[in-house]
Amino acid sequence: MKQLGLLGLVLGLFLLTAACGGNKDTPPAPPTLAAEPTVAAPSTPQSEGERLFIANGCGACHGASGQGSGIAPPLAGHTAGQVKRQARAPLGLMPVFPPSKISNEELGQIAQYVESLGGEHAHMRLVDPGAALSQHHWMTLFALEDEAAGEAIHHIDHIIAQVAGQHLSQMEDAKEEATAGNLHEAIHLIENMLAGVQVDDLTPSEMHASLARSSVLIDDIDGALHHLNHLMERMSGNQAAAIRVSEIRDLLESGETADAAHELEELTGAAHVEEHADEDEDDGHGH
Repeated sequence: MKQLGLLGLVLGLFLLTAACGGNKDTPPAPPTLAAEPTVAAPSTPQSEGERLFIANGCGACHGASGQGSGIAPPLAGHTAGQVKRQARAPLGLMPVFPPSKISNEELGQIAQYVESLGGEHAHMRLVDPGAALSQHHWMTLFALEDEAAGEAIHHIDHIIAQVAGQHLSQMEDAKEEATAGNLHEAIHLIENMLAGVQVDDLTPSEMHASLARSSVLIDDIDGALHHLNHLMERMSGNQAAAIRVSEIRDLLESGETADAAHELEELTGAAHVEEHADEDEDDGHGH
């Protein structure tokens, strides 16, 4: 340590002498200014949607240009409708972004920006195959409801690669219908798969209640009413539930969407409990 200290002192004295001009006959050289480090100017957002994407921290998880990161998938290839649904009623671990954080108008602009991104469609690799399969079913359904047949077929192909038997046959039929432009028929096939195949232990009524709620959250009132009609059909034998669904329809038609979304959230849980109780009862009768 003493040797290092001595060396530092000698170097310091040498530099001090050089700075003061060791040779009296030689005038000191004019001081030179160190060049400032070059810092790239931040790129200017090209649209209001891109500005909102950055300002609301979307890039912190999905990458500054939506290219994806270690904690969130890339966004290229997703439709505006899917972006809005994912923000309001997210699949997976993404947090909810309610209107109090991002208004509907702002979310619409962000969604349009994401839809405009170029590049190939990619996904974040999920460790749990069941979770990945579930997400592909939901994303297929959302794409079909958004009339994005190509996006739906992309997700159907992922499902086809993972399933067999009747499930595979149904998904191949759904792909054929989507390719032919018969989106309504494809939607029903995917709904049947979500309800009939144990994807996240989902019941048919729960699925329609959940889809109605997510539609409300993105101001797709027609979509919400469509799913409420299906829900009404399934709950026709339960007078109390039918009355509740009718009340939710009234809320939607009167523009009270926040109250309708809250009621649908409660109804989703009730539908799950009720239908599983019916299944348990049927199983008990079978023995």
